[in-house]
Amino acid sequence: MPTTLTAEQQREVIEKVFHEGLDLGDLSAADRYLTADFRNHGSHDDSMRGPEAFKHTIKIQQSAFSEIRYEILDFISMGDKAAIRWVMHGKHTGPFIGIPPTGLQVQHQAIIWFRFEGDRIAERWGIVDNFTLERFLKSGGKPVGPLTPAGANGGPGAGKPAA
Repeated sequence: MPTTLTAEQQREVIEKVFHEGLDLGDLSAADRYLTADFRNHGSHDDSMRGPEAFKHTIKIQQSAFSEIRYEILDFISMGDKAAIRWVMHGKHTGPFIGIPPTGLQVQHQAIIWFRFEGDRIAERWGIVDNFTLERFLKSGGKPVGPLTPAGANGGPGAGKPAA
């Protein structure tokens, strides 16, 4: 079923899902804004379907972070699809991706695509930057430097003679 929503209405639905569900932890937001067979591709558990899949994400976020606030930085829409780039601001107060709570204030970023059916979100594909967040948390919040190994491709130590 093609979407009947305008781009502005799509953004409004997405903002409600993020604010009510992820910021506030309201699990019923998934029932209000997602289709019964919703697919959450590239998430914590791709095998889950329907609103329960997003409720799982809400529970994980709420158990790992406090003071959560998602900010939509960019939004585009084309037909039944929309995309956003977001940053999540929060405090790491519970285990996340195997890392015990650090108490650090974080900024977690992603790019997400959505497909709408009617006035509900039917699918979500996410490219979430857990790698940068993991490096930040494991470093204790310190700048972590380049990824290039010492001496390789112009990274630190490049050009030094081998011992």
